[in-house]
Amino acid sequence: MDNDNIKHDVKSFIDLMNLDELIRLDTYIVKRIRFFQELDTMEEVHNFELLERVYFIDNEGNRIEGTIIRLNRKSVTIRTDTGSEWRVSPQFLKINTRD
Repeated sequence: MDNDNIKHDVKSFIDLMNLDELIRLDTYIVKRIRFFQELDTMEEVHNFELLERVYFIDNEGNRIEGTIIRLNRKSVTIRTDTGSEWRVSPQFLKINTRD
């Protein structure tokens, strides 16, 4: 069975569903999407190492530099040279090559 036939069958099946069934399907799909997003984030976290020097650009355009002190499931905790801590999504981090 090719993709076009599968898509048509899925659409036809959805058209036959009532509201409660559609809500359950929506809930399942959203959970599945979040699962894959978490997998991607976890893979990104593993691109970094403890004590590695990194930087990111904050919402105001400032370059924030620091050292990774914790690798969390969905984020990385960074301690700046001034002692403040930031929890940052790994997609915003870059390895600091200035040091």
